[in-house]
Amino acid sequence: MLTAPATPSASTDPKPLLSLRMLATACVVVLIAVYATVGAMRYRQLRAETEVRLDRALRIAVEHALKVFDTNDALLEQALDTLGDDAPARLAQRAPVLEEEFRRVTRNRPQVQAIEVRSADGGRLLAAVGSAADPAPAAFDRTRLAPTGMHFSVRAAAPGAARPIDMSRARVHADGRFAGTVSVTVRPATFEQFHRDLVADEPGLAITMLRDDGLILTRWPLLPGAPSALAASSPVMARIRAGQTRGDAHGVSSVDGRERLLRFSRVGDYPVYLGSGMEVREITRRWLQEMAWLAAFGVPPLIGLFLAARVALRRTREALGSARRLQDEMVARRQVEEALLQAQKLEALGRLTGGVAHDFNNTLMVISSNLFVLRHRHPDAGTQQVESMDRAVASATQLTRQLLAFSRRQALVPEHVRLQDRLPALASLLAPVLGAPIELAVSVDADCRPIRVDPAELELGLINLAINARDAMPASGRFRLSACNVGHAVPAMREGPAVLIEAVDSGTGIDGAVIDKVFEPFFTTKPVGEGTGLGLSQVYGLCRRAGGTATIESEPGRGTTVRLYFPAADEPAEDAVAPAPAARRALGKKVLVVEDNDAVAAALQPLLESIGCSVVRLDRGRAAEEWLARQSRLPDLVLTDVVMPGEVDGLKLARHVRATYPGVGIVVMTGHAEQLDTIAGHGFAIIPKPCSVEVLAAAIERGTDGAAPTGAGQAASVA
Repeated sequence: MLTAPATPSASTDPKPLLSLRMLATACVVVLIAVYATVGAMRYRQLRAETEVRLDRALRIAVEHALKVFDTNDALLEQALDTLGDDAPARLAQRAPVLEEEFRRVTRNRPQVQAIEVRSADGGRLLAAVGSAADPAPAAFDRTRLAPTGMHFSVRAAAPGAARPIDMSRARVHADGRFAGTVSVTVRPATFEQFHRDLVADEPGLAITMLRDDGLILTRWPLLPGAPSALAASSPVMARIRAGQTRGDAHGVSSVDGRERLLRFSRVGDYPVYLGSGMEVREITRRWLQEMAWLAAFGVPPLIGLFLAARVALRRTREALGSARRLQDEMVARRQVEEALLQAQKLEALGRLTGGVAHDFNNTLMVISSNLFVLRHRHPDAGTQQVESMDRAVASATQLTRQLLAFSRRQALVPEHVRLQDRLPALASLLAPVLGAPIELAVSVDADCRPIRVDPAELELGLINLAINARDAMPASGRFRLSACNVGHAVPAMREGPAVLIEAVDSGTGIDGAVIDKVFEPFFTTKPVGEGTGLGLSQVYGLCRRAGGTATIESEPGRGTTVRLYFPAADEPAEDAVAPAPAARRALGKKVLVVEDNDAVAAALQPLLESIGCSVVRLDRGRAAEEWLARQSRLPDLVLTDVVMPGEVDGLKLARHVRATYPGVGIVVMTGHAEQLDTIAGHGFAIIPKPCSVEVLAAAIERGTDGAAPTGAGQAASVA
């Protein structure tokens, strides 16, 4: 039950004052008691934490040393097997071979500084590799006195520097006689760098490696003028002599004279121990620092602040959670909007490029046709100049196809592609994309089989891979492109031989959490505005349309490998264009040309006449239908453009001719590359603009014979 507070009286009451004084005194006493209790508990906690860190550091150091020693012990066993039971004279003769073998086995072991083989008569050097100096005589004597097991010693070094460590084993003849020693010298940096990193975040921590007799092998931090061995009175040595292989101690170090908490452990079965020690004054310093802060703020304000912070934290956590969700939604929306904007840009670019390419192809058609007529009528006039113009037309045609491929409006024109020719030639296109700091390597096996794929789309896919590799290597790196045959079956592909194109970069790699999404359209790991997410999806689509597949392997910091698999072509790549003599033969055909562009028609008519065709030209589809209806003798073939003004375009005219005059051949020509697939779906023979006279003649012959030419693939070359 709640009661209303009493109204304070105007008179002074001594009892409340006494209560307030007692409360204030109690607060002081409680504060001191709490402060002392917390201080004592915190000191014990700091010491326990220090012991845990000492033990963890010791375990890590022991594990590292054990790996190094085991590796070197294996080298010693291998060296002993290589030496066999040969006498010193025989070993001296074998020295070059032995040294070469030693170099081979130590090539990938940076911890090994030297390997030495010494004789039994005073330690004469029989074979050696590396830059180690002569060992101390004590090391040789120790091995000789105890010809079994592993023996450790140190070499001389500059004052204050780490000393190389010798690991030695005795050679014993079959009859038990001492034959000398084999030793592996460990670089001091092997332990120096590791121990330095281990104590980097632990002020006052020291790591020491010593032999079972107290000889110090390594120590970090380095101490100029430090003794070479632990004193016999050292607390660690006392426990080692007592047979302990692991333990702890508290005392003054005989190396630097400072009071330390010590832990030690033997390294496997080797006569070597590792010790970790933390200065007690470092623990005290940290404890005093914490207690000073606690005293400065006081326990009651700290409790009040803690409670207030808990409330504020809970409310802030809720607010931040809402803000984070809102931010994630905004980022996701911005990414979607950016991807849509990039797709719209590509679509607009494709439409613009398609329109420009149509007019450009018409222009190329006029030029190439007139060049042929000029060469046909005047074969000796300016041959060099005409050939130069031919090459320019061919280059412009290829440029148009590349622009259409880039804007994704180039229809697929599969061809037999020899990678031995295509990939090395592509290097000049990829080098500027990658940039000078990135090394480019291209290799193709000599027996690599051809593939059937659209060349422009293949080039675009490899350019996309090069762009991704460049973005993953902002400073420098290596991009390797290779191709070879694959004999085994590839998942997600039909049975049969395959060809592999592999693109490997040394970039930053891709996180495994998103590796399965990289082939999805619009998915990108790049920042907003720097990638559309369409590059790898285009590569995957290229492979799937060709009957193959694509895979990707990547690991952060280890680079990325993209593998493109294509079915091997059943036959070697061949020129799809009919030989030149076919264009010289008089065809004797009557051709109705339906073309609204006067310049193209004016260039096309003499071209057709030069191959023995009689030509009637009309500029509208409707006019062609009406003209055909009036003829008593129909033409052999109708050659029509697709895009024409009026309600009857080329495709409608072609369907009308096929339905009304089945004996008349039909060939459709177009400068819009994206229309090729649509027209081919209706079963008409197609030739793109521009095309060579050989392709035109072949199309007319096959069109009038009732056989459609392969069209799109053949028309890729220009006369």
